[in-house]
Amino acid sequence: DRYEAAWTRLEDFNRRFPEDMKKSILQQAIQGKLVEQRPEEGAAQELYQQIRAEKQRLIKEGKIKKEKPLPEIAEDEKPFDIPEGWMWVRLNYIAESIVDCPHSTPKYLNMETEYCTIDTNCINEKGNITKWRYIDANTYIARIARLAPQKDDIIYTREGSICRAAILPKGKKICLGQRVMLIRCAGGIFPQFLRRMLMTPMVISKLTEQQKGIGAKHVNVSDVCNLVLPLPPLAEQKRIVARLEELLPLCERLKS
Repeated sequence: DRYEAAWTRLEDFNRRFPEDMKKSILQQAIQGKLVEQRPEEGAAQELYQQIRAEKQRLIKEGKIKKEKPLPEIAEDEKPFDIPEGWMWVRLNYIAESIVDCPHSTPKYLNMETEYCTIDTNCINEKGNITKWRYIDANTYIARIARLAPQKDDIIYTREGSICRAAILPKGKKICLGQRVMLIRCAGGIFPQFLRRMLMTPMVISKLTEQQKGIGAKHVNVSDVCNLVLPLPPLAEQKRIVARLEELLPLCERLKS
C-alpha cells in the first residue's frame, strides 16, 4: 500500500512537471533571471522615454488617438523585484494601439477567400494560430474601420479561453472576429517578448481575477490596458525570447 501511494505521487509529479517547469521558466524570464544583465544594452527608462516621445509625435500627426492618463503604479502593484536596468510600466504606455473587436459575429463563408478573420477558437493554448475563418470583402472593410491588423500585431483572447496571444503573419488581409482584441507594439517593444509576457502565470492570474460577467466570463479591454508589466531594454527582450525558444520546446518534449 505504501509503495502504491508513493508510485501514485510520483506519477502525478511526472504528469505536472513539464507544465510546472514551463511556468517556472516564464517566471524567471519576466523577473530578469533567465539571461545575464548587460549594462551596455542601456536602461529601460531610456527606452520608455523614446516610446513616449514617438507616441506624442504620432498623436500630433493624427495617426493615433490621444490616450487617457493612467494612475501611477503603486508599490503593492509590483509583485516582485526586477533588475536595476528594468522598470515597471502599464501596457497601454508601451503599445502604439490597443483596440477591441467589433461586438458582432461576422458571417463566415464555407470557402477560402483572400479575407480572413481570427477569433478565440483560432488560437491554441500555446499561442499558435491553428486555423482561419473566411469572410467577404464588404465584411472585411467594415471590421477594419477602427484599425486594420498588420504583421506582428498581437491578437489576444479576452473571453472563454483568455490570455492566448498570437502574432499575426505577413501577407494576409485579416480582421478581428469575436472575443479578441488587438495589441500593436510601440517601437522598441519586441512583439514576441510582449506576446510571451502576456501568457505568463502572473498575467493570467491577474486577468482571471478580473473576469466579469455571468456564464461566459470575459476580460475588459481597460483591465488589459492597465496591466503592470516589467520592461527590460530592447536587446535584452530579444535575448530573453531567444532563450525561451530554446527551453520551452524541451518542456513540450517532456510531456511525451
